[in-house]
Amino acid sequence: MCGKTKSELKKAGKTNALKYIEWGETQKTKEGLSWSNVPSVKDRKLWWDVGENKPGDLMINRFVGERFYMPTNPKNSYLGDVVFEAVFNNSEFKQLGPILANCTLTALSAELEGRVNLGEGLLTTYGPEIQRFLLPDPSLFNKELKLKLQKTFDKLSARPVKPIFEEVKMKDRQQLDSLILEALGLDPKVYLKPLYYGLTELVRERIDLGKMRGKVKKAKIATDTEQIKNQVIEAVLPNGVKKFPEDFLDKPLKINEFETIPVSGEPLKLGALFMGQHDVVAENFTYTAANTETAKYIVYSQKPNLFMVSVPNDQQIIVNAVQKYEIYLKDLRQKLHTALVDQISDYKKADTLTEQIFAEYGLPQIY
Repeated sequence: MCGKTKSELKKAGKTNALKYIEWGETQKTKEGLSWSNVPSVKDRKLWWDVGENKPGDLMINRFVGERFYMPTNPKNSYLGDVVFEAVFNNSEFKQLGPILANCTLTALSAELEGRVNLGEGLLTTYGPEIQRFLLPDPSLFNKELKLKLQKTFDKLSARPVKPIFEEVKMKDRQQLDSLILEALGLDPKVYLKPLYYGLTELVRERIDLGKMRGKVKKAKIATDTEQIKNQVIEAVLPNGVKKFPEDFLDKPLKINEFETIPVSGEPLKLGALFMGQHDVVAENFTYTAANTETAKYIVYSQKPNLFMVSVPNDQQIIVNAVQKYEIYLKDLRQKLHTALVDQISDYKKADTLTEQIFAEYGLPQIY
């Protein structure tokens, strides 16, 4: 989070944040649009600034499995893009809205309005669907009923939300939904069981359909995984991967600008950190670097059967190269993962394939 201008960052000595912003301004989307000009940020005063958080009345999950719930946000937490914030425009809804949003009638509305187009049988809800959710009218509740509703909801919300198949068996859930049905003029003895049956059957059908789709996808993925992986590599890495450190130095180092350190031909990794010094280790090998950034530089520089690493004498060169490389690795990992998810719609499989690609190209994990 950064609400300062570039000049303010420079004046305050926040050079890493400034460099990160300037690096972002050199990046483009796959459509060739600068990051600072994408529609979601281009109209901001500072394109990188997420602004102050003004919490909504509810948090709404974009993806719903078997559990239906819409929490409040009393601690004003910042939310990621898989959670939406909803605001009630009506004062009566401000009071009862969180309770009514968590009743089973609203869950049924969400199930009917949401999109069933993802793997694993997930229900997806975005702004247009959320705006169509049907909530009971709070004006139907008198003072006595509001108190009963609040008391019941307080009890219900003190426990974890269960999958809908178990949730509808809970006494506090049944009591809350009965109070709401009564306010709507519907006899709970007549309508509660059909309400629960209808919702659970819809959820069960959605999940079963997702499993069927998943089986088809998995069979296809097993056949085409290598082809998909190669297509993604060709799209994301048409020119191969950048090499460390040479592609992350502002200019080639002269002979008097670095020292040569002997290393093991085996894979290196960071070892113990003690009093600011950081060990670089391999089997039967240890080298103690002056600091963590230098240790990372050595680890990132190591190649199979390479027994010498050239380390710059200038610490700032080391820090800059390591930072640029780690940003590159994070960005590359994200691009590969996103491209793989687009192809196979399986996040776990995309994780595995991303790791395979990193291993095949000899790319390190980020420390």
